[in-house]
Amino acid sequence: MHKLVSPQINEIISKLAQDETGKRQYYRPVYSLHKWWARRPGALLRSITLLASGLGGDLFTLAPDGSVSSHSLYFQDHDLSDLVIFDPFMGGGTTLVEASRMGAKVIGCDLNPVSYWIVRETLKPIDCEQLNAYFDRLDKTAGSQIRDLYKTTCKYCGLEGDTLYAFWVRYVECPHCGRKAYLFKRTLLNKGVRRNKPISRGNPATVFCPRCFALNDWHGQEQCSCRSCGLRFDPQVGTYNQGRYSCQQCGRNDISLIETLRDGRTMHERLVALEYWCPRCRRRLYKEPDEADLEKLEWIERQVRERWECLVLPREEILEGASSARWRKHNYRYYYQVFNARQILAFNYLIAGIKSIPDPEYRNAFITIFSNALEYNNMMTPYNYPHRKLHHLFNYHAMPLTTTPVENAVWGVGDEGAGTFVNCYKRYVRAKEYCRRPFDKYKDARGVVRTVWAGKETIGAKLVSSFAELATTPKGALLLCGDSAHLPSIPDKSIDLVITDPPYFDSIHYSELSNFFYVWLRRLVDHPYFAPSHVPTEQEAIVNEGMNKGEQEYRHLLAAVFTETARLLKDEGRLIFTFHHTRWEAWWTIVQALVDAGFQVTDYFPVMSEYKVSPHIRNKQSLDMDLVLICQKSSAVAEQLSPEPYEILRRTIRDLDVEKSERGYISLFLYFMGETLKTATANTDLDRSWFIETLSCFDELIEDLETTGSDAGITQSTLFEQLVLPELV
Repeated sequence: MHKLVSPQINEIISKLAQDETGKRQYYRPVYSLHKWWARRPGALLRSITLLASGLGGDLFTLAPDGSVSSHSLYFQDHDLSDLVIFDPFMGGGTTLVEASRMGAKVIGCDLNPVSYWIVRETLKPIDCEQLNAYFDRLDKTAGSQIRDLYKTTCKYCGLEGDTLYAFWVRYVECPHCGRKAYLFKRTLLNKGVRRNKPISRGNPATVFCPRCFALNDWHGQEQCSCRSCGLRFDPQVGTYNQGRYSCQQCGRNDISLIETLRDGRTMHERLVALEYWCPRCRRRLYKEPDEADLEKLEWIERQVRERWECLVLPREEILEGASSARWRKHNYRYYYQVFNARQILAFNYLIAGIKSIPDPEYRNAFITIFSNALEYNNMMTPYNYPHRKLHHLFNYHAMPLTTTPVENAVWGVGDEGAGTFVNCYKRYVRAKEYCRRPFDKYKDARGVVRTVWAGKETIGAKLVSSFAELATTPKGALLLCGDSAHLPSIPDKSIDLVITDPPYFDSIHYSELSNFFYVWLRRLVDHPYFAPSHVPTEQEAIVNEGMNKGEQEYRHLLAAVFTETARLLKDEGRLIFTFHHTRWEAWWTIVQALVDAGFQVTDYFPVMSEYKVSPHIRNKQSLDMDLVLICQKSSAVAEQLSPEPYEILRRTIRDLDVEKSERGYISLFLYFMGETLKTATANTDLDRSWFIETLSCFDELIEDLETTGSDAGITQSTLFEQLVLPELV
């Protein structure tokens, strides 16, 4: 069977996808409108859609210098108005955005109301001039109130400045002496004022004293001597690491934080430093909080206590789960506990201003901007001290616990900082401007980024409420929030293509993570999808031990969605989805779900999916490549395939020009995995033992192939860097 994607085209798609993933805001700003986890690159989904629709052909041509030509078919305008494309796990909406851009009618469904909200906000048209008028009004009301909460006095010139970041340290009562035991890994606030130079006398680091918390300059060579109390200390040594701490008061070491908190105690916070912008000094500076700063915090805390019952804040419980376990074990039981009083008061100023916007669609836009900013404005946000910038909460696709949280300035200070409401507003505007005039970027042979602007393509759909309305609406979008295994409102054989990105077994716990946004959105959004207290999880296809969901539950839920997909898909239609995982059980579950639903894998290709320095794959056993699987209904496929492992490998390399490519061991293994999945779904009598044995044979097969004189050009390197083979699990 002719392969949908040649190895050469595959490599170009991989390069476009990886470049985009590394700088998403720059390459495709639309996907920075609101946080969603593990989005597949838009370049990948555009490529898949073009190839699957039959318009791909030779998707890319090369320029004389060997780089991709800007005249390639990929960069041209396309008209897919005759197609209906469905995504049953729409998540952040990448499939729908890319398909709608090319004129297709789209249907998206997700169990998660946050997904529904993000995709709706992404696809809806909006007037940026009107949005800006409402923003200016917000700036004069809520913006002014919030900025006042973060005013501080410059310690050098005495002029009023604006706090950028407030540095806090958590502490507990020592179980041995009853005094405060502070929890910090180091006392560095930065690694020098100039980020790209080493610590030196000309570029000192700012550190706090672990005894009196006075701020000091440290030159990086010897121990630091506190200018206030005289203590000599190493700023790179702290009191806390990997869940255990030492008490500086009584000298006890190796104390378990979890054990300390087991009797119901909680952690508390102490403000130790401010980084602020002084308009007169025109610099970012550091200071210890002065009396006025502390008095302001006391006033804020009093305001919040007095107004507690009428404040808008998430009072929902943090439910048990694999991702939420860390917060719950440290006695964070309610979502409001991960925000401090100043953040809660600032949010309420902002919410009051947003609620006063009369137009519901523009009000919803600012609700979305507020929701997006929450990831950077909470008391679990870590700080990248070498680069003097804030990390977002979900940097590692998890719910982290930090003992040294950094409080962001909620509204923002000009163009300084990251993740403020102003920053997120600008992201929203850039996303909508991109929708009005999309572009694609690529690197030429010299590494220069080139931009190709769309001609007639735009992103923006007409939101409809039924399939009948969709059928008669150009660029229509039907968005559903519910179980994709039950879609009775969509007729049989009415979908041309299903392109999706299902949950990857146990990799990301979407409902747990998205509850962080959901519990705020449900207080601001008047919609029945946001009536439940939490994101629905019963039908979520995921392996999550914290929710008592295992491999079989994942298989049955995924198979149910695939079965409904088979009903909706035209006989000649295709189901295409991406998947990756290091555990063979996850791949076998995919096989079972496809067979249960009556699908066969007919083609496949691996593609780079994660940026090579992405924090959730760096230094971990994780694949940085997706396998794209192309499936058809089994009734439409008559291909017979030998299940012998050696024959599977021969079929794998038969059409691959591995000698001329830069394909490595992982890539070749994924081709082998694809051929194995293709074989398993074509021979439904094959069992789990066969699957394990076949995968386990891969190393031996490659070695045998090379010793028999095959000039395959395979680069042999350790598979264990990224992949856990069956015998190692």
